[in-house]
Amino acid sequence: MFNSIFSKTLHEKRWMMLGWGLGVFAMSLLMMGFYHSFSDGNFDELVKSLPDSMKSLIGDLAALKTVPGYVSQQVYAFRIPLLTIIMSTILYSGLLAGDEGDGQLQVLLTKPVSRSRVVLEKYFAGLVVCLVVCFGSVPGVLLGLTIIKESMSFWMLAQAALGCWLVTVAFGSVAYGLGAISGKRGQAGSIAGVVVFVSYLITSFVTSVSGIEQIEKLSLFHYYNKPSIAEFGLELADILLFLGVMTICIFVGMVVFSKRDIHAK
Repeated sequence: MFNSIFSKTLHEKRWMMLGWGLGVFAMSLLMMGFYHSFSDGNFDELVKSLPDSMKSLIGDLAALKTVPGYVSQQVYAFRIPLLTIIMSTILYSGLLAGDEGDGQLQVLLTKPVSRSRVVLEKYFAGLVVCLVVCFGSVPGVLLGLTIIKESMSFWMLAQAALGCWLVTVAFGSVAYGLGAISGKRGQAGSIAGVVVFVSYLITSFVTSVSGIEQIEKLSLFHYYNKPSIAEFGLELADILLFLGVMTICIFVGMVVFSKRDIHAK
């Protein structure tokens, strides 16, 4: 029925892609509905009463009063990446290690197909799933803008979604590489989840906790939404860094996977 591992994987993940994509669409649309609560100034007094450490988590109030600033901080800075990174960690930790644990990978490898092809085609199928899910935010934001009678640059919105995809796949690649190395889905997902949590925690508190500025540069979130992705777009250096992380994870995972014993079910 399927001519490639790539197409078969996409078919298997079609409902996951649809469900998470709709979730991202709905979250984006919902968040756009709160824009005028920030832009009209009603939120200012509440924020002023908060301690400085909490203010840093909310973001720049002046930027929140512009559409691109609001989209950057309230849609793409945390909420949408939170959903998509959780999704990619679940997805990529299971594409190889999950199939190995279920015994499906062993059956696949009895056929005339190289291990490197299995690794790459499953990985690229994951890229498509993540792309569709992340770009589900675009129609959500556009519909929200129509409802609240506001507008912004579509090009900048597309770059914001692309940036979200890059950081999503970068973290997913960590889970995928770990799964290829260990063959254990739970272990790969757990370690990748800890990496995501610690990275976000450090980046969130870098402005309010002194002494962690250098450590924070190890966090992938340091290179995302900087300074405001829907206002200024992506930076080439950050794109290359994310691509580098993906390449390293897939290369190391493929090298180890091609040599290690596959666990029997």
